[in-house]
Amino acid sequence: MKLHLIVEDPAPAFQKALLALLAEHAGSLKTAGPATDWADPETASRYYLSLPATARRILREAATREDGYVPADVLRGPHGEGKLTGSSGAFKAALKRGVRRNWWIADQVSPVLAEGPGFGKVAGYRIRTDALPAFQAAVATHQQGELASQKDCLAEAITGEGGEWDAQRSVAALYETGHAVDEKRARQILRDLAADGVLQRLDTDRAVYRPADDPER
Repeated sequence: MKLHLIVEDPAPAFQKALLALLAEHAGSLKTAGPATDWADPETASRYYLSLPATARRILREAATREDGYVPADVLRGPHGEGKLTGSSGAFKAALKRGVRRNWWIADQVSPVLAEGPGFGKVAGYRIRTDALPAFQAAVATHQQGELASQKDCLAEAITGEGGEWDAQRSVAALYETGHAVDEKRARQILRDLAADGVLQRLDTDRAVYRPADDPER
């Protein structure tokens, strides 16, 4: 029989009796070590959805990369204006919330690791190798709506501003609306918008576009 028992603020008499009972049967008990298995996509999805927007974006960007690592420079935006302060704390806070809600045990390790030289400087974030498949599946489940939002936001910016659009300008415009993407993703969105008839490509040699309904502006 497996028993996971959580007792918050026990009465002194109850605590004394419980500890005595555990001591009496210590030979039959096995204590659980830190849980490191994030292989369940449902658990990964629950963790992902419990995160605030910035931390969720970090996890999403890491999960969409094959090695599960996203550099901080991508997250900070094209001009370094984005702030990552407090992001590591958000991942830890999500773990604590999960403990209070009995989603996982108190010793559950974080599935997301901040990497860097120390002293508060973060070079990037990495999803644990054993957790990566589950988080990739979880993010894929929720990503369709998020990617559609990126496409809609860029289309709105292009329609409002006009002019020539390339990957670099698209990254900057999306960052202003709360979407941190790299130039590879921005180029894909531009191609999708061109396929939808929103944009027209200026020539075959450069990935530069104009609004289809305003080619001369």
